[in-house]
Amino acid sequence: MRKVNYKEKGITLIALVITIIILLILAGVTLTTALSQNGLFERAKYAGEKYKESETDEAEKLGEVEKEIDKIIDGKDPTKEEKGPNGKVLVTTITTTNHGKEEAEDRIGNPVTVPGEFKVVEGETVEDGIVIEDDEGNQFVWIPVSNINGDNDATTQQDAEDLIKLKDNKKVEITLGRYTFADSEQNGKETLVQKGADHSERSDKTKITYLDDDYYEDTDIQGRPNGGAGAKDLAGFVQSVKENHGYYLARYEASYKSGDSTDNYKPYSKPSTSYNKEKFDYTSGMLWNHVRQVNASKISQNMYSVEDSEAQYVVSDLVNSYAWDTAVVYIQAMGNDNYANAKGPNSSLMNTGTTGDERCHIFDMAGNLQEWTTEYNTSSFVGPSCCVYRGGDWISFWTSRRTCSGLYAGDGGFGFRPILYLK
Repeated sequence: MRKVNYKEKGITLIALVITIIILLILAGVTLTTALSQNGLFERAKYAGEKYKESETDEAEKLGEVEKEIDKIIDGKDPTKEEKGPNGKVLVTTITTTNHGKEEAEDRIGNPVTVPGEFKVVEGETVEDGIVIEDDEGNQFVWIPVSNINGDNDATTQQDAEDLIKLKDNKKVEITLGRYTFADSEQNGKETLVQKGADHSERSDKTKITYLDDDYYEDTDIQGRPNGGAGAKDLAGFVQSVKENHGYYLARYEASYKSGDSTDNYKPYSKPSTSYNKEKFDYTSGMLWNHVRQVNASKISQNMYSVEDSEAQYVVSDLVNSYAWDTAVVYIQAMGNDNYANAKGPNSSLMNTGTTGDERCHIFDMAGNLQEWTTEYNTSSFVGPSCCVYRGGDWISFWTSRRTCSGLYAGDGGFGFRPILYLK
């Protein structure tokens, strides 16, 4: 019988143990590699972070490209920095309200100081008229002033550098002051009667004579026998204009915003939405006429009170004679000849901002409503103290006209506009 031997095939226990050990070693190495600081998971995490960073960087660059495209569409050169000729912030780049006071300049180098909480919404040069706006849409126009020496006639180098440059490279000196203007259809040339100065009491220093009447501007309210409101801080206004190279005039005649008494009434400086010749209704947007001079003063001062963020940067007040006259000088110097004698185009009362009477982006100084100021007159015709109003209305009269009325006057033809000056 043939004997057949079979050989067992398979793995021995020792080989199995060795195989398991090797697998465990490989698994350990793999896990260590994956979980270590430079492992696969860390590398994957790092790659993800870099991808997010690249996405953010790409979005930022795309945003920059979009801005440059917008600049090209708006006619601005994207290769130039957003600075004016003298290295200051270009005024047209101040397009948000969340900033502090900006000592800026227009594109031809004229200084423009923009208060915090306001943005620039119109105008590229002082010749056009630089318009600022707050968050509620109230608008004011920059009145540039140079060579402000008070009662001192000396001229400094800084004064010369602050002269207003026009597009044709001419220079115009604009001095803060009280002026009289030639009365004619062809010639509204101004005569500087008094430079900006700190007049703390009524005297011959504060007097100018117009059409045989004496007009005063000072802070001595006691000198007004029948009362009337003076400037809130005439010396402060003059000093602010000197330091900041100008002040702001409300673009529009005032309209009603809010409040239920003179103590808390607040005005708008934007186009009115309604008007009434016969009476005044306290409806938001109503053109503010039927107002007395003392009330117009208080309302103007209320415009930015302590609870308003703008109040930390500006003071609001009723327009004074320095502010009115200098604004007329500025408008005429910017190529609007004889605006001092202009009359408004409207033959009936209209919403401010709709009459077509606009110069340097300022509306209705020649027409619509006669406007109260803080100046006063000692006319014997009206009485020992007389509140002065300026400008034309829808019937007659003209921009630079001075006249006065009693303390309690305030019919449908009387309005007002505030000024702003920087703190």
